Amino acid sequence: MAELRRILITPQRLAGCGQDVELTSDERHYLEKVLRLRPGSPFAIVDGQGGLHQAELRSNGWAQQGACVEQQPPQQLELVLLMGLIRRDFEVVVRMTCELGLDQLRPLQAQRSVVESKGQRPQRWQSQLQEACEQCERLWLPQLHPVSSAIDGLSQAKSAGELRCIGVTREAGVPLLAEVLEAASPTQRWQLACGPEGGWTDDERQAAAAHGWQPVSLGPNILRASTAAISGLAVMQHQRQRLSATNSPPFL
Repeated sequence: MAELRRILITPQRLAGCGQDVELTSDERHYLEKVLRLRPGSPFAIVDGQGGLHQAELRSNGWAQQGACVEQQPPQQLELVLLMGLIRRDFEVVVRMTCELGLDQLRPLQAQRSVVESKGQRPQRWQSQLQEACEQCERLWLPQLHPVSSAIDGLSQAKSAGELRCIGVTREAGVPLLAEVLEAASPTQRWQLACGPEGGWTDDERQAAAAHGWQPVSLGPNILRASTAAISGLAVMQHQRQRLSATNSPPFL
């Protein structure tokens, strides 16, 4: 299936093997105009819930769903990003963190975020996640949460098996994110909170401290907010893969 081009269609629109699926105008344009597929041409459907399905293009905006050829289980260790809204590059963060293996994205309206409610584009962000899934050939679509205030997002009750890290700058004695993850015991969820331009306010830091968020650093340089989020996710994904390889059974 690796050689077939993929589109993501959610399970709510899929009726099962051998059933027809009505394509949206965007999906039809991509398959017929961009990929230049013709009726009878094969492609693949990703359902965003771990499933990869064979498919065949039909005429008049329809496709036929084929057999499910792969069903991937969800990650046992989830990667969650809480991201303060930023004026530029938020969509870059959405796309690149999805490619890096993000499982949940929680946008935050921080006190220093310069983006007002009219600048929030959840439908566009959802589309970016879907396109990134198709591009990087992952089978699970990350969950996009509604925008909340930073204090509300950082003040949620901490669940068992959860590691919380909040990125900070210009503070002495703060451990590197990689060091914290290397020393962490196996958990069910790693969360990283990255602030907007200008960083966190004192009120937001106090809320984080009261709810189990450990300050971490991403290195000696002051990074752009978008760079910090992307590099932080890269570190988290690397450590998750390392743990997965360590816990894998040996070949016999």
